[in-house]
Amino acid sequence: MGTPINWAVRDGDIALLQSPLYQKYASTSYGNLVIADIKDDIKACLASNESAAIVAYLSSLLRVIALVA
Repeated sequence: MGTPINWAVRDGDIALLQSPLYQKYASTSYGNLVIADIKDDIKACLASNESAAIVAYLSSLLRVIALVA
């Protein structure tokens, strides 16, 4: 199953909600996010099923930043 383009956490996805990258960005407003930092974190992720949810989350941050630019 793919990840929808409009990201939303799946019920009970505690692993994602407790991941360091989610915690890093979840407490920051969109206006204070740094695009380069998000891209660097995506680049550091393995291209695997295990990282798919966090990559989708980080990608959604980039899309929202682009929408409000």
